[in-house]
Amino acid sequence: MSQSKKSAEKSKRILAAARATLAQKGYAGTTINLVAMEAGVSRGLLHYYFKNKEEMLATVIKNNMQLSVRLVSDLLEKSGSAADFAARLVAALRHVLQNDPDFFHLFFEGWAVARQSTVVRQTLDELFGQFRQAMSNGLEKAKNNKKINPRLPVASTAVYLTGLIDGLGLQMITEPDLAANDNTWRDVANGITDLLEGDKVQVDRPKAEDY
Repeated sequence: MSQSKKSAEKSKRILAAARATLAQKGYAGTTINLVAMEAGVSRGLLHYYFKNKEEMLATVIKNNMQLSVRLVSDLLEKSGSAADFAARLVAALRHVLQNDPDFFHLFFEGWAVARQSTVVRQTLDELFGQFRQAMSNGLEKAKNNKKINPRLPVASTAVYLTGLIDGLGLQMITEPDLAANDNTWRDVANGITDLLEGDKVQVDRPKAEDY
């Protein structure tokens, strides 16, 4: 194996070790020594990759979010209708929750740490902005191609769906029975489809002061 490949494999192993330790032990329970042991490297080498725990958590979250941006862009690109996108999104969420629950655990850990960490807070702000923009861009393209007709402006729809994904992630990892309920996921998919298919009936909507 070439030196560059060895270096890439080592970087991948270190990131995986940091991700697993932070998800399982939490930010407070994670130490540089624990991650170094998990990765099978020296503490000194780990410091070459991460200055401190804040940077470690920020890097892990960044990697997670970059995967999310690519996923949502891909889902919107491949979907042929609102119902198709809703079904694909629900299937992707269920897959993550069943096979990689650490994905959501890390985000929630990040939100908690962000209250005290400028590094983590800025990372989350930047990455969530990128995710919403990717969602908005994909929705706009789908709308222009007549695949969807959102009830709300595209930018607001992107905010709504981002919040829905986060909320579902929190509920499902804390309530496994809910995550296993097919009817719940069906209703979620129907709700997303309804949001993206456009108004079929005119209704009186509440005014802002009514909320």
